[in-house]
Order: sequence, then structure tokens, then C-alpha cells
Amino acid sequence: MDPLTHGVASFALQRAFFPRAKFLTVAAMLVAGLFADLDSLAALSGPAAYLTWHRGAAHSLLAALFLSPLAVLLTFAALLAFGMARWGGITIPLDQAIPSAEAHPPRTAALQNARSLLFRTSLACLASALLHLVLDVCQSDGVGLFWPFSSQRLSLDVLPKIDPWLLTTLIAAIVLPELFRLVSDEIGARNKRPRGRNGAIVGLSFAFVYLGLRSLLHANTVASLEAHTIAGETPRRVGAFPDSTSPFLWHSVVETQSALNLVVMRSMGGEVGYASGVTTLHKPDPSPILAAAQNSGSAITFVRFARFPKATVETELEGYSVAILDLKDQATDENSRVIYADIHLDKNARVVWSGLQWQKDRASSR
Repeated sequence: MDPLTHGVASFALQRAFFPRAKFLTVAAMLVAGLFADLDSLAALSGPAAYLTWHRGAAHSLLAALFLSPLAVLLTFAALLAFGMARWGGITIPLDQAIPSAEAHPPRTAALQNARSLLFRTSLACLASALLHLVLDVCQSDGVGLFWPFSSQRLSLDVLPKIDPWLLTTLIAAIVLPELFRLVSDEIGARNKRPRGRNGAIVGLSFAFVYLGLRSLLHANTVASLEAHTIAGETPRRVGAFPDSTSPFLWHSVVETQSALNLVVMRSMGGEVGYASGVTTLHKPDPSPILAAAQNSGSAITFVRFARFPKATVETELEGYSVAILDLKDQATDENSRVIYADIHLDKNARVVWSGLQWQKDRASSR
């Protein structure tokens, strides 16, 4: 999920369930709600590092548990960097150490309040981090939720990377109560209830109902694809991936014995039908060249993460080249940080070079 949606969702969570939170808690929840996406920086080290670490360890339940207190400490340190911060009921200048109960007995209660504040803030940050994981698991890129105990990555395939409907719902849950508050302030009404809490609860409720409806449409699409033959063959595996704008369109991949088929499905209520023609991509015939390429280290690594790997064999002057792509990316027309396995072999079907490459580099070289 995009950072804006994660940030708005964390803020809505704070308004709904931690409505009287201090500024430290609000800021820390926003940090915790975005923290896991720092693993995207792995792209700076190349496609291999990105494939391994993106949505891996940092998106696990274990990481959420340990990164939540870290988000609190980093947020507090950032506030201190601006000159001062509130520690319980005590204002601490940047050049003054945090007071201890022994040195300042009258301030013992304030210190206890500060410890309580940090504990409550850590719990709030954990809730924000878990909400981040829930939203990401609903997408099509796998999430290593149970790292390091399991290498399996989970994906529910019900949300696109950017969902304008979900984002609009969450923004409305925050903005509309503020507008109503301005109106009530103008007419002199006094409201002692926590600011924006009811609107945030309603907005989050609508968001989860929306997720439930998308899950139902996705399940109907998958069931329809599994129940019908395609291009005259029985499906072996199917995948339905969400459209970026319409919740009723699903970009689907159907694997049969001899081919991989791309088709856009329309799911509305209990009715599922074709929204486009079927594009059939035949699998390459078995050969020593393909077998050698598939046994290379890069191919093995890529296939471990790919949802629907598809190999293409091409003949070159000095041998052969094999490219293995994930048809999930092609089905959803994904073009950002798309990776493929690139293997080069000599005329004797021996691998001379293999590696993981960015898809954009492959396109620009042609």
C-alpha cells in the first residue's frame, strides 16, 4: 500500500481508538504506520536485494513487535532535537538530562506518568504497525508475516497498490468531522467528546466493510475461473489481481498444462464474466537449454518469489538467452520495480551468466 494510505489509516486509527492521545503518541503512531516500508530502500542495492528484503523481515509480526517501541524512541528523539519535549509533566530542554526520581523526589509522580505514557504509546504504535501489515497482506505482493519462522509470503489479492476508494473513505473519515466541528464552533455549540472519534470509527468500519466486499468479489472470480475450461484446457492454477480503479475488474492469470492465459474478469455480485479476450502464452517446450537456465541460482531465487513464472528462450549469436518473468506483473500492467531473471548460456547449454534485473532495463535495451 502507498505511504499516503498508510499514514491516513494510522491517523484514523488514532482518532478512533486513542482519541485523547498526546502529540508524542500521534506522531509515533504515524512513524510506526510507515516504518515497515523502509525496506523499500533495498532497491538501492539492486534487484536481488529488493526481491529478498522488500516486504520480508520488516513486514513480519516479530518486526512489528520490536519496531513499535523503536518508533516511540525515534519520535521522542526527533522532538528533543527541536529543543524540548514533554516527558510526562516535565519539560526537558535539549541540554538537560532526563530527571530521576531520586534526584527530584517531588517529580516521582511525573516520571511515573511519563513511563505510563511511553507504555501506552508503544501499544498504540503496535496497533498502527499491525494495521500496516493487514493492508499490505490484502495486496498481491507477498508479505513475510511469519519471518523468520516461515519463508512463505502471504497475499490476499484484494487491494491494488493504490486504492482510490479506500483512500477517499479514510480521508473523509478525518476531514468531514473537522468541517462539522468548524460549523458547530461557529454557532457556539460545545462538544466535550474526543475530537473526530465518531467519524474515524465510522470511516474505519466502512473501510473494513469495503475490504469484505472486495474479498467476496475476488472469491467469486477465482471460483468462476477454476470451474471453467480456458482455451480448451482445465485450469491447474488461477490468480485474480485487483484493478487499480474499479473494484469489479480482476486481472487474471490461468495456468493450464500447456499455457498461461491472461484475461480480465468482471465480478458484480454473483455474476462473473469476461471483460476482455483471452491472451494465451504457450509454455516453452522442455529442452536442455531451458532445464539448465531453470537450475541457475538466479532462476531458483526468482521462482521462489514469483506467482506465475513464465520463461522465454531466445537464440543469440553466441548461444541462448532465457528470461523468466512473473506474469502477475504483466497481468496488472505493473511497471515499477519489476524484476526478472536473466540467464545467458553458450551453445552447449552451459550457463555463462545469470542475474536478476529490473524489467525497465530490459525494455530500454531493446
